[in-house]
Amino acid sequence: MNITIQNTEKLRKVAVLGQLELPSECEQLLTILKPDVSSIAPLELDFYDADLLPSKIIEAISELLSTGVGIKVVVYRELLAHALARLGVPFRKVTSQLSLSPLPECKAVVLAGSANSLDKILNIIHCLPEADVSIFVAQHVCEDQTNLLDNLLKVVTNYQVVMPQNLMPVELGTIYVAPPAHHLRVAHGLVYLTRDRKIQFARPSIDVLFESVAGEYGNKAIAVLLCGFGQDGVKGCETLKAAGACVILENSAECQEACVLPDNARQAGHFDHSFSCASIASVIAAAIAGKTATPAGVLQQLFLQALKVDYGYDFLGYQTDSLERRFKTMMTSFGVNSFCDFQRLVLSNPKLFQRLIAEITVSVSNFFRHPEQFQLLREEIFPYLASFPLIKVWSAGCSTGEEPYSLAILLNELGLLRNSRIFATDLNPYSLELAKMQFFPIEELEISRANYLASGGQAKFDTVIKSYGSFFKIIDTLSERILFHCHSLTQDGVFNEFELIVCRNVLIYLNAQTQQKVLQCFANSLHPDGFLMLGPQDGLQNAARAAGFVPYRTGSHIYKLQAEA
Repeated sequence: MNITIQNTEKLRKVAVLGQLELPSECEQLLTILKPDVSSIAPLELDFYDADLLPSKIIEAISELLSTGVGIKVVVYRELLAHALARLGVPFRKVTSQLSLSPLPECKAVVLAGSANSLDKILNIIHCLPEADVSIFVAQHVCEDQTNLLDNLLKVVTNYQVVMPQNLMPVELGTIYVAPPAHHLRVAHGLVYLTRDRKIQFARPSIDVLFESVAGEYGNKAIAVLLCGFGQDGVKGCETLKAAGACVILENSAECQEACVLPDNARQAGHFDHSFSCASIASVIAAAIAGKTATPAGVLQQLFLQALKVDYGYDFLGYQTDSLERRFKTMMTSFGVNSFCDFQRLVLSNPKLFQRLIAEITVSVSNFFRHPEQFQLLREEIFPYLASFPLIKVWSAGCSTGEEPYSLAILLNELGLLRNSRIFATDLNPYSLELAKMQFFPIEELEISRANYLASGGQAKFDTVIKSYGSFFKIIDTLSERILFHCHSLTQDGVFNEFELIVCRNVLIYLNAQTQQKVLQCFANSLHPDGFLMLGPQDGLQNAARAAGFVPYRTGSHIYKLQAEA
């Protein structure tokens, strides 16, 4: 991190570069934020790289604001803007333009590779929807060897597949495979086959095909260079880029020892993206589907598969309608009109993917939500669990932390917090960071007080908080028994045995098959005498019974494991 300070009579400007990850960095900025009675110049804080600020920094900014000191906060990152807006801290967001030129209508796709590329070509073609596009394929094969690629492709696609003859007309909806011992060119709507000299020791040559596609289709072409050895294709990528085409290289990590060809192209620098095969298939499928294609159906599933391969997050079990709505919202936020361009942004920028996670994982919560369930915890369930030497509670899908802190407040009032451990998990790392900060919008305070009283609370909710004007903070003693960490209900399995599992208003966003999988995970994670609390709106009574649970009390949405016969 780097902090630079500019002092003038009219303004004290502090520019903060980096993420403020080290305690020493935080202390340095806190020193700057101490009220300076000798200066009447307003203070400007510019956070260029930070996605979140440490709690102490937000507290210091809030205290300065409360003293009437002129202070302006300028942020450049979307997540930080969201965090400050949530807490009512005034700021100005500098909007940066996303560096991506939209793709024009795609009329041609060209796939090329050498060693280890066969399966990649078959998989990509298999994923492509039928469209008015021409597809050209070149693969390095020995000249005296029969090329069966055309026959293999016919098995995986409904496109017409041909090993072309010289001067064959180029048609839409057709795949043209370069025959052995021939260069394949396309020009003036025709396929040209020649037995010219080898280029880069190859015939068919990728360079020859790429350069001809660049001349014929220009910026309406998408070209993919897959794994292999040598240099053939590197110069062709340069020609395609110069013509305005979109050039995609396969990630070298997928190529193993055959990474030489994409590595050489990458070093030359004439490409737009470096993607996994799953991402390549998804992006091309969306591109040829057209600008009006919606993030639904097969296109959505391909994108989710790409996210799983590239980022390790599995959203394939989520409800498709909900995902479609959120993708459309993000497309508007990103300022892109096509699902293809949206994918290109997300798959090439991990920061944008984090924004996508924040959008997909719904963060709607408040303290003591559904107070009737907390009343049952207070009066019956926690007193029963008090006999356990350690009460382990899992708050699954904890969002920004209201639920685990509510559980901590309740356990503390019952004198059980010191003998308890709350594991608070969520898929969204950004939500978890917000939860760790212990800050909550002041707008939540009134409903939190009401919910607390409705749950049977005897004290005042305000005894466990400290107010900072536009937000409030949960006292530190309540966080000491809470452990926050990332966990995916759809991917990660059992990690402990719990006396109480709370998962409310989370499973409603998953499809039925995934709901059953998660409920089975809960069954395997629950102590035989433990309890599972689901949300009243989840509608999972039948699914819970199928997973081996029985209602603790009718209508409570709290369950126990069915006793073995």
